[in-house]
Amino acid sequence: MPRVLLGLIAALVVWAVYYILSANPNSVAGLGDRRDPGTLVAAAPSENSAIDGKQLFTTACQSCHQASGQGLPGVFPPLAGAEWVKGDPAVLAQIVLHGVSGPIKVAGTQYNSMMPPFGQQFSDAELAAVLSYIRDAWGNGAAAIEVAAIQAAREATKDKTTPWAGEEELRKVLMTSAAQ
Repeated sequence: MPRVLLGLIAALVVWAVYYILSANPNSVAGLGDRRDPGTLVAAAPSENSAIDGKQLFTTACQSCHQASGQGLPGVFPPLAGAEWVKGDPAVLAQIVLHGVSGPIKVAGTQYNSMMPPFGQQFSDAELAAVLSYIRDAWGNGAAAIEVAAIQAAREATKDKTTPWAGEEELRKVLMTSAAQ
């Protein structure tokens, strides 16, 4: 074995031992990197501050629907140009509030995956912000959704505890509520 390689290995072992000893491995794990937790918590939006719908999309939706809004073909549907996004805001609100589990056709392609519900995770104002962003992004050009519309959608299905069972149930229930 070449002496240069042996020297490199010895140097790495010495560095590793030093790193482990200087890292204080016996410290309390709950302290983490010792940053003040107060600085890590995002400030709650006040009535005078706008909620960033794009940021909410990035954190909650982008992993499935992608930054381009094109989704993942055959797995997660696109939001860009989707009739569900550009159509009735009450329908889009219900999809995001309760989720969808089962077959749904988007942009001419059938999808059969699970959209998780976000009704418990986001406030009405946050849902309005993210849905308004989605309806305007990627050339969708649809009108923003008001907080009152999210509140009405939440109230209309307040007893619902499971995701919509695909497009058929979603359309049936929403047609019934529209007729009332």
